[in-house]
Amino acid sequence: MKTRIFAFALICFFFNMLQPVWAASPASDPAVKVVVSAKRIWLVTDEISVKSMSVQVMDQNGKTVLEKNFSSKTTDWSLYIEQLPKGCYTVQIDGKKATCFKH
Repeated sequence: MKTRIFAFALICFFFNMLQPVWAASPASDPAVKVVVSAKRIWLVTDEISVKSMSVQVMDQNGKTVLEKNFSSKTTDWSLYIEQLPKGCYTVQIDGKKATCFKH
């Protein structure tokens, strides 16, 4: 498990070097962190397993533009945001505001 965390941290470091990270703030749940890059939103969890988690990306009008459900069986804990139009967005995890970002 520690090897996976190290590999994921290394990948995040390379993403950070290649493109700006606009937001990296703790989510409403301290076990989940949200990292936003130009192409993806990454969800990073502690070693605590997440049984079920709903993530929504909402535009500035409150309309849901992306939604994905994650579980402990999910392997890709990211959302592609590259296709979203320019604007301000909010990431919500299980209905609670996690972070805001500009795209």
